[in-house]
Parts: sequence; structure tokens; C-alpha cells
Amino acid sequence: MVVSVVMPVYNGARFLPQALAGLRAQQLTDFEVIVIDDGSTDDSPALLRDAARDDPRLTVIRQTHRGQTAALNEALRRARGEFLARHDADDYSLPDRLARQVAFLQAHPLAAAVGTGAHVIDEQDRPLGQLTVQCGPDAVRRGLWRVTSTLVHGSVMMRKTMVDRVGGYREGFVLTQDFDLWLRLSERHPLDNLTEPLYHWRMHAGGVYASRRARQLQYGGLGLAFAHERRRFGNDSYALLRQCPDLDEFAAQYRLRGLLHGIWGELWLRGLRDVELARPHLWQAVRAGQCRPKTLGLLAMSVMGVRWPGSAPLATSAS
Repeated sequence: MVVSVVMPVYNGARFLPQALAGLRAQQLTDFEVIVIDDGSTDDSPALLRDAARDDPRLTVIRQTHRGQTAALNEALRRARGEFLARHDADDYSLPDRLARQVAFLQAHPLAAAVGTGAHVIDEQDRPLGQLTVQCGPDAVRRGLWRVTSTLVHGSVMMRKTMVDRVGGYREGFVLTQDFDLWLRLSERHPLDNLTEPLYHWRMHAGGVYASRRARQLQYGGLGLAFAHERRRFGNDSYALLRQCPDLDEFAAQYRLRGLLHGIWGELWLRGLRDVELARPHLWQAVRAGQCRPKTLGLLAMSVMGVRWPGSAPLATSAS
């Protein structure tokens, strides 16, 4: 088995048939699809049951609702392929996507993962734009650390041995579990992208990006703070996060709380352009001793009500 496609589904009946049709149309044929039905209450179970009956490559596992990260890890545990291909239930892959990524990983044995560019589409499949991605391991790593770009989660193919080595997704990350994984992988292995848009990422009201953007940025900031912490101390405070899943409670006990509040304030200025939300975090950062010129400058912007003039963070974080 070359590729295991892993797909968590929760009430995804509206777009699920199109996602599965795109996988059936792949030029590469040596793959399995592992779908974790995370307690869906819509027509997803029936659609998946019919699809599995028609295609023996499809395995459907139903579990009580535990969230996307737990569903992803369950799929990873069951995967038999050398490579793991992510796919979301509301998106669509072009026919040559899997074949192109397998060829890349086989030609670059040190690489842990490769994503692709992506077209952005709406609920009626109309084009909204394109997600461009950084290419080359150094550029990808810089984009992650600056929180300016990341791999498009649903488009990524990963080397299973390397993902297992870093512990897979971490279930304390309810959101941006991919960003945390990319940071941990990039500390050991190259990550890269194919520039071509081989994936269609759907923007719709029920998606995480549209409905939970503030929370997504908050977990993304936590992932970045953990990366700084690992660089400084050799480990991070993930065990504390598991004990204190409430992020405010966690931050109060975190050894780098000044850094974390500074990152949160910056991301909410950049990502939400909301000075009212950002200002308290920047004040807390300064009170905790995070008095770098950048933090002080952002605090001044928030006090004066100046909105962020540049691009949003994690512009290609589609998950």
C-alpha cells in the first residue's frame, strides 16, 4: 500500500460525494481511504456506507463525537500506507494530485511532507481565488515561524514514519493541529510544496476558517509559543495544556506567558484587525516582561486604535 488517504467527517453530507468522487478519479490507484465518521447526525453515515460498498479501498470507522484531531489520530493509527494524504470532506482533489505528491516524496527521501497550491471555491463551486504557497524547505520554515503562510492542510501528503516519530497530531490542539504538527516536523525534516493548485479548498459558512477564526488564531499562537519554548528549553508545556484545556487558565500558569500574550495580541491585530481584542493581551505581555520593541509598537498601535495595514497571518491555513 503506497498511500493512505485520511479523512475525518462530521456532518459533511452536503459536499462528501464530490470529495469521494475526486478520490475515485485519481490517476494513482494504489491507495486506501480511511474515513473516520466523528459521530455525524446527518446523512453522512448512509453516504459512506453506500460508498464503501461500491469501493473496497474505502474503510469507514464510526466513533462518538471527539473532534477532528482525535479523528485524525484514529485514522493515522489504522493507516497502512507509506504515505499519508490528508483530505477534508468538503474539498476536492484534482486527478493527478496523489501521483504528483508520491513522485515528489520518492524523489526527496528526506522530506517529511509536501503540500500543494489550492483553488478557493464557494458552496456552489465558484472560484474565489487561489492559495499560493511557499516552495523550498527554508521558505516554508520561515513562513511558519513568521506566521505568514503554512501548508494547506487538506492538500498535504506526509511520510508516515516521520509523522509517527514526532507523535502525530496533538489532541490538546482543538484547532490548528496541523500548524503545531508542521512546526514539530520542520524542526527535524524538510517540508515543501508543489506550486500547482492540485486541491480545491471550499470556503463556506460552516468551515472553521469562517466560523472560528479567532480561536483558530489563538491555538496557532500557542503552537508558535511552544516552538519558541522547545528552541529555548528543549521541550514544551504540552502536558500543562492537557491539564488546563481552558486557554486563559493555561496562559496564567505558562512559563512563557509574556511571549504567548504578545503572540496572541499580534495575531488578533493581524488576523482580525480588532484592536479591542488585541490590546489586553499586549498589555499582559508587557506586564509579564515582554518589552521588545515590536511588542511595545503593537501595543501603541492598539492604544491609538490603528488597525493592521498588512496581510493576515496563516494566509494558507486551510483546515
